[in-house]
Amino acid sequence: MSGRGNLLSLFNKKTYTSEIPSSSDDREIDSGLDGDHTGSSGESLRFEKKIGCDILNSLEQVNISVGRGRAQLIQTLQNENASLKEVIPNKHNYGKDTRIGESKAPHLEREVLSNELFYPDAVHGSKGSTINLSCNYLEITTDKTKGVFQYEVRFFPNVDSLHLRMKYLNEHKEKLGGCKTFDGTTLYLPILLENQMTVYVSKTECEDVEIRILFKKKEDLKNCVHLYNILFDRVMKTLNYVRFNRKQFDPSRPKIIPLAKLEVWPGYVTAVDEYEGGLMLCCDVSHRILCQKTVLDMLVDIYQQNVDHFQECARKTLIGNIVLTRYNNRTYKINEICFDQTPMASFQTKSGETSYLDYYKKYHNITIKDVKQPLLLSIKKSRVNTNDNENIQFGLIPELCYLTGLRDDMRSDNKLMREIATFTRVSPNQRQMALDKFHDNVSKTPAAKEILNGWGLSLTKNYNSLKGRQLDPELIYFSKQTVPAGKNAEFSKYVVNNEMLQVVHINKWILIHLKNDLRAANNLLDNIKQCSKSLGINVSKPTMISLDHDRIDAYIQALRRNIDLNSQIVVCICHNSRDDRYSAIKKICCSELPIPSQLLWRL
Repeated sequence: MSGRGNLLSLFNKKTYTSEIPSSSDDREIDSGLDGDHTGSSGESLRFEKKIGCDILNSLEQVNISVGRGRAQLIQTLQNENASLKEVIPNKHNYGKDTRIGESKAPHLEREVLSNELFYPDAVHGSKGSTINLSCNYLEITTDKTKGVFQYEVRFFPNVDSLHLRMKYLNEHKEKLGGCKTFDGTTLYLPILLENQMTVYVSKTECEDVEIRILFKKKEDLKNCVHLYNILFDRVMKTLNYVRFNRKQFDPSRPKIIPLAKLEVWPGYVTAVDEYEGGLMLCCDVSHRILCQKTVLDMLVDIYQQNVDHFQECARKTLIGNIVLTRYNNRTYKINEICFDQTPMASFQTKSGETSYLDYYKKYHNITIKDVKQPLLLSIKKSRVNTNDNENIQFGLIPELCYLTGLRDDMRSDNKLMREIATFTRVSPNQRQMALDKFHDNVSKTPAAKEILNGWGLSLTKNYNSLKGRQLDPELIYFSKQTVPAGKNAEFSKYVVNNEMLQVVHINKWILIHLKNDLRAANNLLDNIKQCSKSLGINVSKPTMISLDHDRIDAYIQALRRNIDLNSQIVVCICHNSRDDRYSAIKKICCSELPIPSQLLWRL
């Protein structure tokens, strides 16, 4: 047999090793063999050593030529044959008294003689200094008498409606312990029922419905994380928090920014997971910006600023943003603005057709003041599984909606962003105070405690402390000096006054300007000469090109005529900022004649 066939035949041999199950629940059916089974691990060891000897002896019979790939691998195995034989004796001598040389290969002794798992030693850093740290994790203690037990629920006769299934099962909620999670087929309870199968009967007008609850298994802790996260979402609802995606915010404690007419809502983002210390709740501080002006006020401002293109500007400003309706503290995404509809329009409800004016007056006791304002359209996917493509449309009144989040005009306002940062950038002490506030809110709210206690959970005010290392400040190397980066990593003052570690001298470059901008060009050269000297960069006098006209083709022709292989950079001084001119120059300098380029314009 060839070398490859001989090697593959070894790995295709049927091996007989005794498997020790990890738990009593996973044991296989008894094979029926009699006798003492206490030496099963020794038998497994002897079989493993026999297989190892067979592989080593067969490798000696493989004839190969030195080369690459498969032949190289087999040759490497043959070279290790001698050393392995010192560890594993002749294949005919294995048995009770076979021992492995400890001094020869201790790592093989660990692999052959023991079935233990290898756990590497904990590695700790050595640089910097040791500091005490606190984590934003709250410990969740579990009641050992409770857990998460999975049951399968069947109805006889069969009930197709999910609503009716939940209704019939809720009739026996108290018998099931009061707490449950049911999706129509699978039932999760925090307690174990007495019988393997429990039967209840719900009476209906037509016939009695028999409910059979069959116990399946007790879920492991790692499989219950999703359920615990759902429970904490319910806890947040009892605290009257408003949900934005995965984050929850407290509308009762807003922080006001009066000049910008904004509110900053404090909130939390939570996640339950299993860690080395057990079940933990990660709780981090978050904030949400809410505009005090209604969407109707914003529409009025847009109309006053741009009467001719009002609808276009309104759609560009509002569509895609998230709004909050304060009467129910729910959020909606604006998908469209219906300028052809007003609050006097009608829509269909369960009780019949009604107008928006009557609906808000009847159900929310709100009187809409402006009856000619347009409607905002929000589209959400239906949660009903009957039709995945079915969507639900909501007609919103701009007078009752408030924008949330930061818009582009806010982000460009540096003064406003600094003022917002005073609320959103929290110190470690403020974070710990926020965690204390969250723990107190949960502990002092009976409804929240009832949800957790029902499933055997309780929140512990225990911030996990651990040891960390604070690294020394990094060093910034210049050509003639080395300075520390500092605690805040701020070293900009050293950058402008020290020669760079490595520099590129600019010997040949091009400066293009209009004739009217000759003074601006000379000022630029003077500033470059002054600044580059402190950085250790030598900048030679450029090839200056004056243009008569501020036309795109004039810049293109000047670039094509003057750029050569020795040119290092091109600088263009323009009268103003124009996208078409910028694109044309960059196309020449990036695609046609690749060279670094910089465009400047006068203010």
